[in-house]
Amino acid sequence: MGNAGWGRRVLVGALAVVFGTMMNGAAGWAQTAAVTGAAAAPEFEVATIKPVKEPDPSNMRDREDGRRFSTQNTTLRNLIMLAYEVDLWQIAGGPAWVATDEYDVDAVAGDERQLDEHWQAMLQKLLADRFQLAFHREQREMPLYVLEIAKGGPKLKASAPNGQQSSGCERLGVCNFKGYSLAHFARWMGFVVLDKPLVDKTGIAGEFDFRLSWTPDETQFSNMGFHVSAPAGDNPNAPPELFTAIQEQLGLKLEPQKTQAEVLVIDHVERPSEN
Repeated sequence: MGNAGWGRRVLVGALAVVFGTMMNGAAGWAQTAAVTGAAAAPEFEVATIKPVKEPDPSNMRDREDGRRFSTQNTTLRNLIMLAYEVDLWQIAGGPAWVATDEYDVDAVAGDERQLDEHWQAMLQKLLADRFQLAFHREQREMPLYVLEIAKGGPKLKASAPNGQQSSGCERLGVCNFKGYSLAHFARWMGFVVLDKPLVDKTGIAGEFDFRLSWTPDETQFSNMGFHVSAPAGDNPNAPPELFTAIQEQLGLKLEPQKTQAEVLVIDHVERPSEN
């Protein structure tokens, strides 16, 4: 869908964890400006928003088909990620239901080109109109992980030119990446696996194909609704923990840090009215 952005592509990549398949995956302005811009942009001709009676975060998905944009089992928090191209950790405030209530959204644009070029602005207006979403942006200090080059240098295989990007996990802790830049890998890991965001500071450009195998702990994959049990006893054949695996298998390392980052703070929101 044109330049869909990472908010959407990270969600699509995250779904591959669930299904075990390889799937393709202006700082400082306030919500008043966002609504004004959205009002001037095209909007969906018709849109339905239905609450999901039995929420299932592992079944989240979104797609575009012609003039139609739809999502299933999607929280408002994830819709905000899609609309404003922010990461999970960049959304703060709001009631608890923002992250737990799930919705099926079905929206139709005037034509395919309109949807391809303006879908984010159209989704922003939908959130403002139907969820009464209002927010502001601010800088906050927060803990995160930084991806850096480990001693000995990276161990990465360059992707074939013009290859297709995909990511997927055979099971929790065994994941494959194709055509991924390290910046994209960092955002995938920060959304899907880690308890804190991950920022790429390797300075390495290009796209790579690689496999990462590790033993997850209880803090990982929670964003996708999974609970990982602690490993039972010592298993000499088990893969290493994540930090060690990244260093041994990719020649990179994760370092915890605190830094200033922009956050979208929800000031007001309401559950949507019934269609």
